[in-house]
Amino acid sequence: MKPGPLRWLVLAALLLVLVITTTSAYIRLSQAGFGCADWPACYGRSVSAYSAGQLIPERSALFWARAMHRLAASSTGILLLLIVFLGWDKLQGTAARLAAVTTVILAGFLAWLGLFTPSKLPAVTLGNLLGGMSLLALLWWLHQRDRGGGRKLQWLALAALALQIALGGMIGARHAALSCITLPACAGGWWPDAVDWRLFNPFLALSASDMGSAAREALIMSHRYGAALVAGILCLLGVKAIRRGAHSAAGGWMLLGMLGLQMLLGAGMVVANFPLPLALLHNLGAALLLGATIGLSWRNSKNQEET
Repeated sequence: MKPGPLRWLVLAALLLVLVITTTSAYIRLSQAGFGCADWPACYGRSVSAYSAGQLIPERSALFWARAMHRLAASSTGILLLLIVFLGWDKLQGTAARLAAVTTVILAGFLAWLGLFTPSKLPAVTLGNLLGGMSLLALLWWLHQRDRGGGRKLQWLALAALALQIALGGMIGARHAALSCITLPACAGGWWPDAVDWRLFNPFLALSASDMGSAAREALIMSHRYGAALVAGILCLLGVKAIRRGAHSAAGGWMLLGMLGLQMLLGAGMVVANFPLPLALLHNLGAALLLGATIGLSWRNSKNQEET
């Protein structure tokens, strides 16, 4: 996208969406018991605390997180409408206009989904998580370029990232974080002997007894195997970008750096017994890694056009 007022609007909306995804993660993790006083005994107990319409004590971190979340969400909605209606002529190409309209639709969907949040249904958690990440990805794409797509490997990387983010969301929704507190395997095992595949169904809310008896290690190990797959794809993508030339090398190094940081954060969460700040950084790292992948796609397309 060419420099101008519209690009600044997109950048402002992008930064606000980062605030939304971060505060949403804080609210979601706090309601699941992360950061509670008697951790880990309280994990999963406070999931229904402070439901919709219930007052939250003022001056608490959760109170300010919700206030910031709502303010950022309202401001983002206004900016997205301005981008579509005031910047329609400057959004060159059908793809850019479709992306801008999609951001408005996504924002409306997330606002509607907020009426059912918090919920014991994992689909609501995944809808909020993936919806916010998709909104972030579309705005970053709009900010970086106004036409073109990515290579097949880049589309594969984005699909793998989306699946990995979804698995992370399922771990949170099923309160499975403490099911595996060792690295790299779970208590010496690389896969549980029996798997309740209902754990992977986001449209199924399991009872407390079912959750207690289910081998939730399967979610953790799926996420770890997914991390290895994503790391392999992104490493290949980053190395190819570095070898392509100076124009795309910076993006390649950025992608590899973000990938390494995200892997360290994931391992650090396990070693440090899942502190809330590291969990929030891991969520933010996923958003930044997604942005680095999309930014690399723009650089590669631009490099192809110039050569």
